Amino acid sequence: MTACSNVRCDAPVLGCYLGERTLGECPFWKERKEAPPEAKGTTDGKQSLLPWTGSALGSRDLTFLTGRGEAKLVALMGAHNAGKTTLLASWYQHVGRTGHVDGRGFSGSFTLEGWEAVAHALRWDGSVPRFPPHTPAGGGRAPGMLHLALRDAKGALADYLFADSPGEWFQRWATESAATDAEGARWLVERASVLIVVADCEALSGPDRGTARSDLKSLLQRTADHHRGRPVALVWAKADIPVTAAIRSAVTETALQAIPDIVQFHASITDFQTESQHVHGAASVREVLEWALQPMQRGFEVTDARIETRDPFFRYGSLS
Repeated sequence: MTACSNVRCDAPVLGCYLGERTLGECPFWKERKEAPPEAKGTTDGKQSLLPWTGSALGSRDLTFLTGRGEAKLVALMGAHNAGKTTLLASWYQHVGRTGHVDGRGFSGSFTLEGWEAVAHALRWDGSVPRFPPHTPAGGGRAPGMLHLALRDAKGALADYLFADSPGEWFQRWATESAATDAEGARWLVERASVLIVVADCEALSGPDRGTARSDLKSLLQRTADHHRGRPVALVWAKADIPVTAAIRSAVTETALQAIPDIVQFHASITDFQTESQHVHGAASVREVLEWALQPMQRGFEVTDARIETRDPFFRYGSLS
């Protein structure tokens, strides 16, 4: 049987390891060659011992991570070029510089290579500064996920996943949630613990600001239909670029009507001025990250319901 050249992939028995819709779209499958059964799991005679590569995780990679506990998924949603990837890169650089987030220490990542792929563009190397490249759209694919583990002072470990998803998914999802090419957005919204809608101040102040405003309002309204009580934030990205009071008011009104408990942030990688204060860019980005990684709130109350039995398996009660 013809096997995939990616030794961690079970195609054609199972689907593509990278999540491609057809095997013909996968670069590993195109390079496939006949491989005897005993060679599976090796590369050039070397045994693959780790269940991860360091790159962004796909949906099939999550089994080994979630085996040690529930991972919190943070969804960044917004139009093309809104600044989602730049937020991710800034968060990674913050953790790299400080080693902690809101009092909790960095405790590893299975996707350091993936983080570097989005953050390297923000590092100044003497050349002209540039932003991370646009995240490519792949219709029907689950988003690439970046992993971060934090440990608090008591030793408790928490895993977080951040989805780096193309804006085209969310623009399509906002227009028609059941569309075939919105599958990636649906996958993310259904599973996310925290939803962050990113507003592009540059687009909202540009020549197509009317279209940008309408698209953002549609995305907020669609998010309201699916947020199911989860924490939702509206982040005004590129906040150093001024937006007219009329547009800001229209977007804010839509957000509050659709999701009354939505919180708002202003963020930029450079310093900026709000109506009331001067804001340090790095601090604004850190504030969003700390909110996104807030402790999860339980949506239920545990009651004391003891059972009179000597069998320890059936004995349970209130958690205190």
